[in-house]
Amino acid sequence: MRMTMAAFSILTLAACGGGGGGSATTGNTGGGPSGPTNPGAALDQIQTLTGAAAPAETLAAQSARAPGILARTDSLIASSMYGNTASSDLPTFVAPASCPATTCAWTEPTTGDSLQVDLSDFDATVSGELVGSKHGITLTREIDADSRSLGAWMDHGAFGVITFRDVYSGVQVNARYGTAGGDLSGSRPLGSATWQGLMVGTPATGAGRGDLLQGDATLTYSLDTRMLGAAFTNIQNIDRLRAHSVSTVRFTGVPVDILGEFEAGSAGNKIQGGFYGSDHAEALGVFEQLNIVGAFGAKRQ
Repeated sequence: MRMTMAAFSILTLAACGGGGGGSATTGNTGGGPSGPTNPGAALDQIQTLTGAAAPAETLAAQSARAPGILARTDSLIASSMYGNTASSDLPTFVAPASCPATTCAWTEPTTGDSLQVDLSDFDATVSGELVGSKHGITLTREIDADSRSLGAWMDHGAFGVITFRDVYSGVQVNARYGTAGGDLSGSRPLGSATWQGLMVGTPATGAGRGDLLQGDATLTYSLDTRMLGAAFTNIQNIDRLRAHSVSTVRFTGVPVDILGEFEAGSAGNKIQGGFYGSDHAEALGVFEQLNIVGAFGAKRQ
């Protein structure tokens, strides 16, 4: 399997609320055998399920804000990429990500094949449909024939989860990952603090892979320990309109470095992110745990 940059023609910031466009509501691009029960679930049903309100802003407002965020962005991060293929040689794979500055590369460990994206490949056009608002964050959902995403543009960055399918050397590949980025604060918080927001994700493997998940995110930083805790709770499957089998994901004792970035764990059980904007106004990042891969964004309280 040779991954190429051409694949990113369908990925252009889709995980952050823009990208492929379209309104198809059939199929499961994550590769599940039966597909979501309701992949184009009505927005009012999703809002009731997740406790969100009607969207508090418009796509035009997000589109107006996005170019400035991209221009200031100095950090791009991604989770591992989880995939399955039609090839018996590589039926499933997990490709860890490496993201120096604003470039991310995924490398499949058994083949050495890689896929890379950098900030210049991203487009600030925000399309799709606004799903709802909660904790001051408005999520955007994008569905087309070959990719699905759920994410948000905030004030200092963006985050999202994407599933996609494409054909490489005649073999169909289905994959999913989380991504986030923005303008880093460049320092640790000066005191203990809490950030509240949203997480988005998808099952990394199994029959439900590719289903879109939404939950709440709470991050707490202790000045005494210089460590972070993260709790992703109330996780709902917005495709199947029911609670996900894993309701809560937690990380504790995550060290925060002098630049305000944090990372702990390895593929399958990992969190990575940072503080963004002046006065550490936002916390964004990616995670993978308990067979969920995704991303999060939260605002300082």
